[in-house]
Amino acid sequence: MTGHLRSLFFSIFLIFILTALISPAYAGDKYSAGEMVMTAGIGGSNELQIGEKTQVIVTVANAGLINMKFVNTGTITPDYLPTTALSLTALLEGGSSPVQVSSDPQVLGDVQAGTVVQAPFVVTVPDYAQAGSYQLPLTLKYKYMEEATQHGLDEIQYNFKEEEQTLYIPITLRKSVRLGVDSIESGDLYVGGDGHIIINVTNTGSDDGKNTVFYLEPVGKGPIAPYQDSVYQGDFPVESSASLSYKVSVASNADPSIQYPLTLQAVYTDYQGLTAESDKKSISAGFRPKISFEVGDQQNTINSGGEGVITVHYKNTGSDTIYNAQAGITIVDPFTSEDDQAYLGTMNPGDMAVGKFKLNVNSGSTAKQYALDSEIRYTDENLTEFVSDPIKVPVTVTNSSGNTMLISGIVVLIIIGGGFLYLRRRQQN
Repeated sequence: MTGHLRSLFFSIFLIFILTALISPAYAGDKYSAGEMVMTAGIGGSNELQIGEKTQVIVTVANAGLINMKFVNTGTITPDYLPTTALSLTALLEGGSSPVQVSSDPQVLGDVQAGTVVQAPFVVTVPDYAQAGSYQLPLTLKYKYMEEATQHGLDEIQYNFKEEEQTLYIPITLRKSVRLGVDSIESGDLYVGGDGHIIINVTNTGSDDGKNTVFYLEPVGKGPIAPYQDSVYQGDFPVESSASLSYKVSVASNADPSIQYPLTLQAVYTDYQGLTAESDKKSISAGFRPKISFEVGDQQNTINSGGEGVITVHYKNTGSDTIYNAQAGITIVDPFTSEDDQAYLGTMNPGDMAVGKFKLNVNSGSTAKQYALDSEIRYTDENLTEFVSDPIKVPVTVTNSSGNTMLISGIVVLIIIGGGFLYLRRRQQN
């Protein structure tokens, strides 16, 4: 080989070495295999009550593991792991159980290994279902990266595989007491008064409740306040009925045009001897407007320093008959009285009754019109006692000085006249 050829080969070899040294060295991860492991269960209790419609939360966990991993120079790390469940969907079905699932398949997205996601499903357990343990099939559909092939230094090709897997969710159906509300009565309730809410309920469930206690609760800050929120019933068999009476009060600022919400719930001993609760039943109750009264426009006048009887005409402007009505008047300065009550008796709607009160007025009182508060106590047909809103009764106090002078003048004239007649008779004698 000539010297010229040797020089040429040496130059080519040198260029090759320099190129290898200058080119970057790529290092990437390569996964030889991965195992996809999907598990599922119900978040919280897996017990469902017969006759109940509710939402259950199914938790799906990806417990996939990488079996082997290589780190190679010149290898590109893939964008996907073989243990990631891509585009995961979950479908819960009733299977051979009596449970009815009304939700569509739930889209859960990409779920990496070590991740837990939740899927909500609405289920109904019909009344005819038998208590016991069942399995609900949960179908999972997803795809995963089965293989990644690298081409050259900057290109990678993926091969995805579709997967469908069915898991089984264990559940237990329990017998339960369910409340069917037949009627609600609150006819003796008035705004600002006390009365009763009577609720007639039937056990429409599948369990014979024992030691049953019914609880009534207002919803939010309603105007209805139970004096005692529980009623003991004892045995409450399936298809039996109970009449529950709760004494309640109604705030004076309540709106009689609104039905206010309440909840009713039974706490009982179930067929296994355990304490159980029925579902909360939403109900509502209303009440009548408070009985209203008005007074006539009669004029009552008393002299300052004197006494007198005032007459007040009370009219029942409400829509119901009241019984044992008694009017009272609030005595304030400058009045005093030992007779501030008046019996009115029974008043039908539109009836007028008269109350009379004997008042004394302090001497030196300012002559003007005063307004005294008057209230009426009465009972309804159930002997529940009520007190009306205050009613203003006008009373006019007059200045008594003119009358006193007139009386004094008359007395002086009588004395003078008597003396004159006495002198004339003496003169005649």
